[in-house]
Amino acid sequence: MRFIDTIEGLNKVFLTDIPKNSVVLITGAPGTLKSGVTFSMLSNYLEGADEYGLYITLEESKANHMRNMEHMGVKLTDKLGILDYSDYRLQFDEYSQDLINTIETQIMQYKSKWGPKFTCVALDSLGALYSLMDEREDEMRKRLYHLFEPLRREDLTSFVIFETFNTLDPGQPKAGIEGYLADGIIELGIASKQNVSYRFMKVLKMRAATHSMDPWVVTVSDKGLKIYKGIS
Repeated sequence: MRFIDTIEGLNKVFLTDIPKNSVVLITGAPGTLKSGVTFSMLSNYLEGADEYGLYITLEESKANHMRNMEHMGVKLTDKLGILDYSDYRLQFDEYSQDLINTIETQIMQYKSKWGPKFTCVALDSLGALYSLMDEREDEMRKRLYHLFEPLRREDLTSFVIFETFNTLDPGQPKAGIEGYLADGIIELGIASKQNVSYRFMKVLKMRAATHSMDPWVVTVSDKGLKIYKGIS
């Protein structure tokens, strides 16, 4: 099973697969299907492989997340665990432990349970993690190294959602230090053509992979997500 076979049309964007053990940022504004694309890739990949993975959500509850995925035609495999930290946001003032260390500990527990069959993890989202840490943003970003490196060391392919706020502004930075630390960046956004708006995907970088640099349309059907060429 390849990651690029998990969404219809993604194997047109990539000529070679996303390398295993990569850390991939999924960036974009609200409403650009970041969670849908990420969840689809993991769930469909694991359904076709003898492997296990973990989806960590800090944005919304597991129930709400699964309802959204079902609406997009995305199905959950029992090989993908969902770790729900949404309640942590409501109780943040009552907690003093380091959330990054807590997440790392949970990931290592899954690794201990499944061993080498535990191969991929997603974090939804990096912005939510920043909001829960009692540190300056620049200091928080420096700590990303200590989050990303253990993922690589444990042979995990990782997808990290990182929300931007205005993809129609070409002057807005796509990613700061996050982009330098990651092996790949997949941008999701909204573009307009002839008074019609489209969601699009664009691979800004992917180390050790051959891919298109063009934008590709992303649509939702009752059978899941689809990607096709259509924006110039």
